[in-house]
Amino acid sequence: MEIVKLNYLSRIPRFLILRLSMSRWLSSKLMRPQLLKMIGIKIGKNAHIGANVTFDTLDYRLFDIGDNVTITMNSVLLTHYPQISINGHMRWLTDKLTIGNNVFIGANTVIAKPVTIGNNVVIAAGSIVTKDIESNCLVGGVPAKVIRKFNV
Repeated sequence: MEIVKLNYLSRIPRFLILRLSMSRWLSSKLMRPQLLKMIGIKIGKNAHIGANVTFDTLDYRLFDIGDNVTITMNSVLLTHYPQISINGHMRWLTDKLTIGNNVFIGANTVIAKPVTIGNNVVIAAGSIVTKDIESNCLVGGVPAKVIRKFNV
């Protein structure tokens, strides 16, 4: 974990590319992953990124997305979270968000803090993920919990 240091001017070109990648007229298989790779997000082969998927803009290098991953529309992926000290001061901490291979993330899902999502995982639409998810399972709910495990 590291403390966030904000340098807004250097982030403007990346922010513009990120906003372009969110447009509905871009192909989710071809253009979006390529634009996101340009700003530093690590994306594996055969990734599908739906329209209006929001990636945290603090540090794009903290994302690691595996092969055969589908992130459907209106999902939000965050790599920062607040920490409040004893004296009441708040600071933002960042950490890595890792998504394994063969993962499907349903529409309107929020990954609310840095987590690790295992391989062969399905996250139901509208879920809020706040903890690590083991491999080979279906999760859903607010907060997301394991609904079923797969025998693979």
